Amino acid sequence: MINLLPPEEKRQLRAARSNTLLVRYNALLLGVVAFMGIAVAVTYVFLASTQQGAEQTIAENNAKVAQYASVKAQAEQFKQHLTTAKQILDNEVTYSKVVLEISQLIPHGVILENLSLDSQTFGTETTLIAQTKSYSSALALKDSFGKSPLFSDVHFQSITAGNTQTDYPITVNLNVTIKKDAAK
Repeated sequence: MINLLPPEEKRQLRAARSNTLLVRYNALLLGVVAFMGIAVAVTYVFLASTQQGAEQTIAENNAKVAQYASVKAQAEQFKQHLTTAKQILDNEVTYSKVVLEISQLIPHGVILENLSLDSQTFGTETTLIAQTKSYSSALALKDSFGKSPLFSDVHFQSITAGNTQTDYPITVNLNVTIKKDAAK
């Protein structure tokens, strides 16, 4: 095929086709820009409404927190009381346990005349007064206390024979140190 169009007209036809293509690209570009603008606007509106809802929820939760401030204060006070109670119970001395352990150590034929336990008794030297039927019972008492993990430094202060008309004529003064960890 032979092209008989003059070169100027050919150039004009090519330019017209290029212009048509450029107009289409420009229209497409404007459509994409409009779509992106709409997408940004919709996203902005969605995020703004979400932010507003979140702020409203925060305000409601802060109001609820304010209502429970007294409960929180009571809980903190209760926690402090529990901490104090735990400290007291951790340092608690079970005197009845110590008394039962001492009573198990006392041999047959011996009675304690007095036993005084308090917080100062533990770890310091204490005098126990006992009544026995015989000297061998007194020695058995000393040996029993000496072998016990409850006591340390067990020794006689005095042994005196008293009234022979009673069942327990011998009085024994025994110095003992009750270990500090005995009541734990």
